[in-house]
Amino acid sequence: MMRETSIDIMGVVLMGPVRGGRRLLAVGAIAAALLALAPVTPGAAHGSGAEYLYSASDAYLHGRVQEVGDTDDVLLAVQFRPTVGGTVNGVRICLDLTPQQVSARLPLAAGLWAADGQALANGGAYEGIEYAAPCFYRVSMSPVRVNAGRTYVAGFWLRGGQYSYVPDGFAEQRGNTTDGHLIAPSSADATVGDGNGLYAYSPAGMPFPTQSWENADYLVSPVFTPDPH
Repeated sequence: MMRETSIDIMGVVLMGPVRGGRRLLAVGAIAAALLALAPVTPGAAHGSGAEYLYSASDAYLHGRVQEVGDTDDVLLAVQFRPTVGGTVNGVRICLDLTPQQVSARLPLAAGLWAADGQALANGGAYEGIEYAAPCFYRVSMSPVRVNAGRTYVAGFWLRGGQYSYVPDGFAEQRGNTTDGHLIAPSSADATVGDGNGLYAYSPAGMPFPTQSWENADYLVSPVFTPDPH
């Protein structure tokens, strides 16, 4: 992504974007002992529970996810459209980091914006962060109403970088509309910035992210609860 930088992946220093593989995470038991974690239920349709763009069983995550060793603080984001009205009460991200590694970076933050950059909500994780195997970390915020067909941006601010991404993930639309109500448009159909998969380097605060890099998908998702229907 982004500017060329020195990246250290498992002791190998590279320049530019990383093309390395992904380690499997097996940390659920340790996470429960070390952090104040809450169970996160996979997305459910018809207003019966929270929904996400990506789930643990999503084949999209397996074999395609790569890692960036850049340690700059960064806000990673996604623009999305719900197909029904509902509420967003958090943001989650898939990271190839153990709960201990993520806990050492607290506080972390998340935000929600309208497509025009208006801040709608933000939240922080200060003493613990919710984890769901194999790679999902969630920051909660006060519930915000979102409307069907409108574009919103959900972002996760990560201290110390070292994040995951899917190369060219937004060359096409992503979504959970088989059993849910979320769409993340392709870069060609994006309305914020010049593509989907958004980011902003920031050592503090929550800037509205508008930059993108080669359709990269940073595996950020709103925590969306659809209205009962």
